[in-house]
Amino acid sequence: MEPDKINERLSMVAPCGIDCGICELHLVSETDELYQSLLQRGIPKEKLPCPGCRAVEGNCPVKPTVCNTWTCVKENELEFCSACTDFPCNRLQPAADRASVLPHNLKVFNLCLINQIGIKAFTERSAEIKLKYYLGKMEIGNGPQL
Repeated sequence: MEPDKINERLSMVAPCGIDCGICELHLVSETDELYQSLLQRGIPKEKLPCPGCRAVEGNCPVKPTVCNTWTCVKENELEFCSACTDFPCNRLQPAADRASVLPHNLKVFNLCLINQIGIKAFTERSAEIKLKYYLGKMEIGNGPQL
């Protein structure tokens, strides 16, 4: 991959640890079926494809206001939440609401993994992590297994 493409890909990881680069809002141009599905869910067509929260200053297409987590990271001049002295804070707390369709419960795990293996290695594994979250079966003590 070209250096510009690598940097572009790495910049697609949000400060909270969500990988915008594998989000359906970003990948929408890959299939018309996905595009139509997002339009039916109320995502404005002018916000598709989403270039990632860093590019739109925390103004995610599915949120009517700027993301408070993004604002916090910017105000504290951090790259990721995990660099904060308050990490993990309540903004990163997992919730059951919409857990079956939103990857937000992965944020703390993703941020810890980024700290452990680095952003480049994380982006190489993030699709697999998301797949395990949605399709894996939980084994107590072992986490999700495919």
